[in-house]
Amino acid sequence: MVSRNRQLAASIKDSSGALAVEKFNNLFDNTIEPETLNFAVDVRGAGQNAHWLWSWNPTTLPYARAPITLSNEGEIPLYKAGTYQLDNFAAYNTNGNSTQTHLIKLKWIEEPGDANLVDWVTYDSSNTIAFEGVTSTPQKTQRLTWSVPAAFTPPTLNTSTVQYNVGATTGAYVFSGNASGNNTELGPLYRGNTYEFLLDSTTAGHPFYLTTDSNGEYSATSYGGEYTSGVTNSRAQGSSGTTATMTFVVPADAPDTLDYQCGNHQAMNGSITIKDLKVDSSGSGETYLYFQHSQEQHKTRVRIKESPTIVPQMCLTWNGTKAKYVPQDLRNYMDLTPSFVTRVEEVIGDAALDSAYTAGLIDSAYINARVSGVDSASVSAIVDSDYVSSRADVTSVIDSDYVTARVGSTEQHTTLTQNLTLYVMNGSARWYAPRSLTLQSMAAYVQTAPTGAGLNLRVNKNGSSIATPSIAAGATSGSLTGLTETMNAGDYLTVDITQVGSTVAGANLSLVIVYK
Repeated sequence: MVSRNRQLAASIKDSSGALAVEKFNNLFDNTIEPETLNFAVDVRGAGQNAHWLWSWNPTTLPYARAPITLSNEGEIPLYKAGTYQLDNFAAYNTNGNSTQTHLIKLKWIEEPGDANLVDWVTYDSSNTIAFEGVTSTPQKTQRLTWSVPAAFTPPTLNTSTVQYNVGATTGAYVFSGNASGNNTELGPLYRGNTYEFLLDSTTAGHPFYLTTDSNGEYSATSYGGEYTSGVTNSRAQGSSGTTATMTFVVPADAPDTLDYQCGNHQAMNGSITIKDLKVDSSGSGETYLYFQHSQEQHKTRVRIKESPTIVPQMCLTWNGTKAKYVPQDLRNYMDLTPSFVTRVEEVIGDAALDSAYTAGLIDSAYINARVSGVDSASVSAIVDSDYVSSRADVTSVIDSDYVTARVGSTEQHTTLTQNLTLYVMNGSARWYAPRSLTLQSMAAYVQTAPTGAGLNLRVNKNGSSIATPSIAAGATSGSLTGLTETMNAGDYLTVDITQVGSTVAGANLSLVIVYK
């Protein structure tokens, strides 16, 4: 270490004492290695539109993935230059309450079928594996492998034809195939695409048409607001032994929303969303892709993110192969440093040691986490909130119990954070009450204010809503006072984001919860 420090010092200054920038830079390589991730997906619910459930293990600090198992994720983050392998256990197996198999495709837009597939992906059905938390018994999987280019331009998309099978029952149109359910919401339909509504014999007496009146001006057989641009055979209906087809080639000037409607029965209707045929992107320019099943409602959005940069919780260590100092995750540093690991084991192996004493060696949060089996990545005394909170869940960052108890304060707080651009999601990470307590207030803060609409949160205790803090459009903070909700030791909080800004979503959320 001494010789290495001398080498560093010698490289910082040249013989005249001036800064030798080139020599200094030659000792450091701040390149973050691209992410490599093997993960899994399964379906455990019944029906065509059951949720995809995702599983992966934690990755290194710059990519900030906390472990998840069979989690319903609103969005999957992937990184440019990353290499990925996805095993789909639902492709050939029915697990849990699943009643059918579910293939998955990675697509540029959210639509059923094989048009506009992302061409980075290779599909393979020859693998039989087990995956921790999904199955201990090897099962055949549909395997997707791909590398995200370090730079890419979304392609010009191809138009396609999508068919909807339509039947009828009392008070509802019944959809199957590419859409599923009674009076189901359809879409998005894309401008330029062709959509065929195949109306079977059960639709006799139920003329099917498109309308702009959203059922508000409905009068039987009047066909108010009927939309016919690009439509062939409007008011089609099946007959005995015969299927009728209504075709809709979506024009460039089609409105963003339409309804389908029965000409004879007001209750038989549903909404249609219409979009331009282009790849979606965020306000910050990130590209959105979609993991898509053959039914249009069965999908999970993918956000392609830039490769991360060095974060404060990384350290620089000497790499003998590169002959340079390189960034390293503190967790990896701990795991790879035998003397550090040995010392921790010695400390936690002595049950007589109190955290007040061991804090001089290492924070009690770390020791307690090791004893209880919680991974160190979730303990902010070791790794700051950036590690945990940049993952797609609102996550408990640091509990002030230990500190405030030492200074005798009766009012304590914990901070929950969600970094980067916000989106609607159900938080799965939990903050557990360390003892009996009463919630006093909550204050929400964002670095980037939501615009167009406010930011709404839902705080749940043991899965049930107890508070709904919010931040108004254009503001960066909002508070909720006068709380009296009690919690017992072991009760837990989760935080959902129920609404984000419609123009600018908002970014970098902190929710401070005060309790006694």
